[in-house]
Amino acid sequence: MSEVSLTSVEDIPDNLAEILPVGMIAGGGVAALAMAAVANRKFLAAQPAEQQNSGWQAFHYERISASEFEITGGIADPSSGGKKFHGAHDTVIITEADVLAEMLLMLPPAATTALANATTALAQPVATIQGTNAANVLKVIFTLPDDELGRQRVLRAFQLQADFFGAKVQACSLHDVSALKLD
Repeated sequence: MSEVSLTSVEDIPDNLAEILPVGMIAGGGVAALAMAAVANRKFLAAQPAEQQNSGWQAFHYERISASEFEITGGIADPSSGGKKFHGAHDTVIITEADVLAEMLLMLPPAATTALANATTALAQPVATIQGTNAANVLKVIFTLPDDELGRQRVLRAFQLQADFFGAKVQACSLHDVSALKLD
């Protein structure tokens, strides 16, 4: 988890179980940078407009549950070269799903284009699922990787009740491509 940059979707882990449960954002690799970006946005969004340019920065993280992190931040002291955070510190709770989504956003444009080409969103009407309006459902068909490990990563990512930017997985099934009508 200490890689400096992401080059493809395969560089993004299924979860953040491998990172230390407590650590500093600086020197924490890509996952820590994604945590900082999510925490900064969440903290600033909760502030009054006049405080949104306060210079608040995340500097420490701690896993508080299987799916959440507490991020501590503050305003860096300029006389310390930005390495000391004097005064009050604030905390923000973020989810692992938000961090993984941020890591996807950190991919270079070529990798995100490849990801978009690998998925096909179908605009056809979908039957109502558990009382959900059909207009509020997105049907996606993925061509799974040839290797078993790759297939298992995709299936774990789309487990039932997985959360993607507020959307919940309602159904997931495997089909032989010859049985699907894609027109």
